[in-house]
Amino acid sequence: MAIIQPTIKGIYAITPDQKNTEILLKQVRDCCEGGINILQYRSKSLPWKTRLEQAKEIKKVTDEYQIPLIINDDIDICLQLDTFGIHLGKDDESIKNARSALGANKCIGMSCYNRVDRVEMAIRNKADYIALGACFETKTKPTAPIVSLEMIRRVRQKYDIPTVAIGGITIDNIGSLKETGIQCFALINSIFSSTNIISTIKQFKSKI
Repeated sequence: MAIIQPTIKGIYAITPDQKNTEILLKQVRDCCEGGINILQYRSKSLPWKTRLEQAKEIKKVTDEYQIPLIINDDIDICLQLDTFGIHLGKDDESIKNARSALGANKCIGMSCYNRVDRVEMAIRNKADYIALGACFETKTKPTAPIVSLEMIRRVRQKYDIPTVAIGGITIDNIGSLKETGIQCFALINSIFSSTNIISTIKQFKSKI
């Protein structure tokens, strides 16, 4: 396992699908200026070559600010760009395959949704962190299962693994998540739909 305990905390920004790389890079730079702790590059609709090119340019920005860059579900891009790690949403084989390809020092995170069995599987297969959510209704994944605050609290108490909350997190509800013991908060729309990303991130940081 990678040594990531000090890193998976704070504001974890996740990029939206954005065809315009110039706009995306401006948004990423604003995220870094605002004080995010981690950035995940996530694109589900663009061609692979475009994703690689975007990730390469994003990494130049995150390296400048010394922000860890995680790639969503693409081992090849993670390898080619030597990013901090990868985020997976599939199964235990995907963790094993990623660890085999990336080695012991890369960070591997896994989506566990609202399922304790996935949490236990991720831990068993030596994932470095897990993500729970959607915590609230979300535009990014409207049909995503909702995880209760009580389940988050139980997972935090029972399992010793860094945990990220994701899904529908806003300025108004982030406080209730913080009360569960969560220390890392993944944000997509709340950041990237903002007209002032730097200010928005600073508002979120003041709440945690």
